[in-house]
Amino acid sequence: MNRTYEYRGYAIQVSVEANGSVPLERSEIKRPLYPRYAAMVRIAANDPSVFPAQALKVGDAAGLPFNSDIDALMGGYSAACRLIDDKLAGSAA
Repeated sequence: MNRTYEYRGYAIQVSVEANGSVPLERSEIKRPLYPRYAAMVRIAANDPSVFPAQALKVGDAAGLPFNSDIDALMGGYSAACRLIDDKLAGSAA
C-alpha cells in the first residue's frame, strides 16, 4: 500500500511493508503469530538537504511494528507531520 500526502508544502510518501509473522519476545505470554507492519516514510522538499533522501522506517509509539496496514499508514503520516512541524518550528526560531 502506497500513499502520497501534501502537508505544509511538503510531499509525504508513505508505503507499508509487511514484516511477516513476528513472534513475541516474552514466551510466557501465549498469543498467536500474526503479521505486523512498518511504515516507510519519505518527505520530499524543494531543498533535498532539509530531509534525508532515504526512507525512514516507522513503528508505533513503543517502537514495535503496527498491528494493521492502516495503522502503519496513518502512523507514518503522523510521524512525518511531526517531523515537518519540528523542522518548521526550528527554522522559525
